[in-house]
Amino acid sequence: MLNLKYEKSGARTASSLVLHAGKAALVCYGMVFPGPQAAAAEWPEFPVPDEAKVVVVGEDMNINGLPTQISELSSSRSPEEILSYYRQEWQAPAVSDGPGYIEKEAGGWQILSRSEEPYFYTVQVSESAMGSSLGFLAVSMPMELVNHEPDEFARPAGSEILLDLASDDAGKRGRVVQFKNSQSIEANYNFYLKRYLANGWAELSHLPADRNKALLLMNKGSGEVSIVFNRLDNESYGVLVESHD
Repeated sequence: MLNLKYEKSGARTASSLVLHAGKAALVCYGMVFPGPQAAAAEWPEFPVPDEAKVVVVGEDMNINGLPTQISELSSSRSPEEILSYYRQEWQAPAVSDGPGYIEKEAGGWQILSRSEEPYFYTVQVSESAMGSSLGFLAVSMPMELVNHEPDEFARPAGSEILLDLASDDAGKRGRVVQFKNSQSIEANYNFYLKRYLANGWAELSHLPADRNKALLLMNKGSGEVSIVFNRLDNESYGVLVESHD
């Protein structure tokens, strides 16, 4: 494997970092599965095509209880060239009688994943401007290495957590939670409004007349929270993004 030359993304705010990485996680997390416990805490090297630029967007993240590092990849090469590189790189099975990699398409992304004990690697790539490529590289650690408690997230009764992503990079803490329930947009909006107001947060938005969608914005000191609500097929979907210095 090639050494991955990490470029820090220190200029990004915690909220933009988490939201950016969350976009990748929404596709990647469904392919990640637990494996045996790892002996080392350091992230392994990730193979990278020549001339590709890689920027770490999530140094120390937690996706549904799974420690994860996410990097953004950009290249002048086409997505097919990027995928061909990883097919070649991962053609040898890491486990006897197992495939070298698994390939699928989801949400407009081409995805390759590989289990290489004790880590799980994921590459997802799509076409960018003029045939170039934009993608994400994710390496995850086994579920056993973290005590994950999704029930600690406050949500309206009957809610289902679809994604729970947390990051702590250089003191900037962030969290993205995606959930759904059968309650109305107004009920969801007021649930979080009252909860944050009770903890000293200030409302920066207002419930719109359209009850099929809403945006709740609040802040408290250096902390920011935004929650997007959408109504679809008699269910309400919410995406919460919270950040703190």
